[in-house]
Amino acid sequence: MNTEGTGPTAMNQARCEVDDGIAFWDKWGWLVAGVWIIFLIFPIMDLLFEDYSLSTRIIGLVLVVVFAAVYIRAYAEFSRVVGEGGTRHPRAHIYFAILWVIVLAGLPVIGLTVMGMFPFLTSYSAFLLTKRYTIASYTAVAVLCFALPIIYGEFVDLLFLIGLNLVLMVVYAITVAAITRSVASEQIRADYLVVAEQERMARDVHDGIGHSLTALNLKAQLALRLMDAGSYQEARGELEQLSELAVAALDSVRTTVHGLNRQNLEAELQELHQACTDNGLEFTVLGTVEDIPVAWRSHIAWILREAVTNVLRHAHAGSVAVRLATAGVSVDDDGDGIQGGESGHGIRGMQERARLFGASCTVGSSRLGGTSVQVAFGAGNGDT
Repeated sequence: MNTEGTGPTAMNQARCEVDDGIAFWDKWGWLVAGVWIIFLIFPIMDLLFEDYSLSTRIIGLVLVVVFAAVYIRAYAEFSRVVGEGGTRHPRAHIYFAILWVIVLAGLPVIGLTVMGMFPFLTSYSAFLLTKRYTIASYTAVAVLCFALPIIYGEFVDLLFLIGLNLVLMVVYAITVAAITRSVASEQIRADYLVVAEQERMARDVHDGIGHSLTALNLKAQLALRLMDAGSYQEARGELEQLSELAVAALDSVRTTVHGLNRQNLEAELQELHQACTDNGLEFTVLGTVEDIPVAWRSHIAWILREAVTNVLRHAHAGSVAVRLATAGVSVDDDGDGIQGGESGHGIRGMQERARLFGASCTVGSSRLGGTSVQVAFGAGNGDT
């Protein structure tokens, strides 16, 4: 089975991984923030069980509910910036100002109960705003944590709440630093994958398309010499071969460019099934996409496309079977089998692709009588 052309998807995987991280925070950031709502239990319990008038309880509980709603709304909108140095968006500052207004407005109504809201102010600034706002917020909360209990004469009674606020400020700072470092590491890894993929693509273009263009030039020169010599029939034959080479080179370019847009394994399988059906091949899939680790699916999608495309082009097969398993992936056909002793660019591309995620890729005889492409996970560089 001859193969040619490769279609890189590591750049898409790198972008996809970063985009997945952004999508997670966009979709679930409010839920992550919602976990911290548990700390509102302090002001709520105080309002419910301490000696407050009914109107004060109602006003206090309304303030707490509005405070929680604004806090979660802000995270739902801006949590994507967590670990990226915060946002300068005006609306994020408006939400933060509203939180502060609620706290300050609640102080004359429910007194020191508002201290139970301080952790939300510091977490908001630490996770969503820039460093300048974080420092200002931390300073203000630290001062209020000591000043208010002293003013109200309840410093000893509120030692736990004071300590909790200070500890959480440290926890927030450490957590943000860890997330920021993780985001930076992931970005470096994504950049590395892009560079590695660009280098591999340049090599494939040089080896594959460059070779095709060289062959085209040689065929054209030969045809011209034959025409000058009056050997028109032989020249026609060379021109026909030149046309075939041009089509193959165009297919190689299309395959390379097409590969830049591939990343979804499930969608890839559907398109391969349709392509095989259109060409009269029986297409069978054993196993499910869920058997493949998420981080590897982009690579597997490319390898499957390369393998099945070669079956369609060269194998003269009647059926092709794809097996997805936790240990690896295979593509078997009942066609002509491997033709020639050297590996084409496609086979080398599949092997290089497998090495990117620590797997091996081997091409040999199939149990169905044709060619088998075997990808073994965690097999290192043992491909041949």
